[in-house]
Amino acid sequence: MSRLRRLFVTGKVFFVTCNVLRAQTALREREFEILARVFDAVRKRRRFLLGGYVFMPDHWHAVLVPREGETLPRLMSALKVASMQAVNRSRGKRGRFWQARYYDHAIRTVKEFHDALRYMHLNSVQKTLVERPEDWRWSSFHSYGGPGPVHLRIDDLNLPADEATHL
Repeated sequence: MSRLRRLFVTGKVFFVTCNVLRAQTALREREFEILARVFDAVRKRRRFLLGGYVFMPDHWHAVLVPREGETLPRLMSALKVASMQAVNRSRGKRGRFWQARYYDHAIRTVKEFHDALRYMHLNSVQKTLVERPEDWRWSSFHSYGGPGPVHLRIDDLNLPADEATHL
């Protein structure tokens, strides 16, 4: 468990990054499906809001809003433990899967929200996994009107309207 103490832990919109341990094998297509199912199961139990995501071979990003009274550290622990157990079970392995720490940024403006979405949706292009964001199946790009499959339902965060566009 990380000893990092966070100031903003509840009632905020967070952009988070969670990395696979360097010693672990990268996530594969079937494990992205497992990750999506885990996100749904934890969301039902913990009632957090999901504003966007991307699953990559060695990490994932998400925009999360913990429910009132929930903290980001507890929510992240629930997501990491449940997904570690599910991925390990599918691999027939045991032990840690995710790095102990995760990275978070409290989103303070609508522009920052759209910037986070753009970053997530272009992550697979930047990492040269695909040529266009719509070609990566494992992001919320498709939930925001892009063609392709929707693996996770995205919640309406009721953000104020603005002129920003996003991918």
